[in-house]
Amino acid sequence: MRRRPRRQNLKDIREGQRQAREAVVCQNYKAIYRLMTYLTGDANLAEDLTQETFAYAWANIDKFKGRASLKTWLHRIAYNKFIDFRRSFKRQAALTDNLKLQQRDTVESSGPLSRVIVDEHSRLLYEAMCELRLSEYLLLVLHYIQGLSYREMARVLDEPVGTVKCRTSGILKKLRASLIGRI
Repeated sequence: MRRRPRRQNLKDIREGQRQAREAVVCQNYKAIYRLMTYLTGDANLAEDLTQETFAYAWANIDKFKGRASLKTWLHRIAYNKFIDFRRSFKRQAALTDNLKLQQRDTVESSGPLSRVIVDEHSRLLYEAMCELRLSEYLLLVLHYIQGLSYREMARVLDEPVGTVKCRTSGILKKLRASLIGRI
C-alpha cells in the first residue's frame, strides 16, 4: 500500500475527511492510550483522557503548524490533558478536604437544621469554585484559605497589589453571580 504525502493527509484531516482522521486515530491511539495508562495508572481514566486528546486535536487541528509530526503533537496534547487532569484533581481534593473540615467544625456546634443548611451551602460553593479557572481559584485560596494579605499575595504572584485586589474583587463578583444562579 502506497503512503500518501504528509501534506495531503493534513489537508484531508483539516477538511474533516473521516477516513483521514480514522487513519490518524488507528496509527496513534494505542501509543496515546499506553502513555495515559502509564501516567494515570487507571485504565478507565486513561481511556477518557485519550478520547479527550483526540477530541481536542480535531477541534484545534488548524493550530497544528506541522513543525513536528502529528504523532508528536498528539503526544504533547495528551501530556497537557494529563497535567490539566492532575491539577483539577488536586484542586478538587484540596477544596473537598477544606469543606469537610469547615462542615465538621460547624456541625459540631449547631443543630440539625443548621447542619442541613451548611451542607447545602458548602455543596453550592464547592460547585461554583470548581468552575473557576486555576488562576482565579488560586487567588481565593491564597487569601481566604491560606490567610495571606493582598501584599503577600502580590509577592507570591509577582503582580502589583492593586492588580491582585482588583482580580480578587472580580472573582468574588463572578462567584457571587454563580451562587445566585444556583439558588
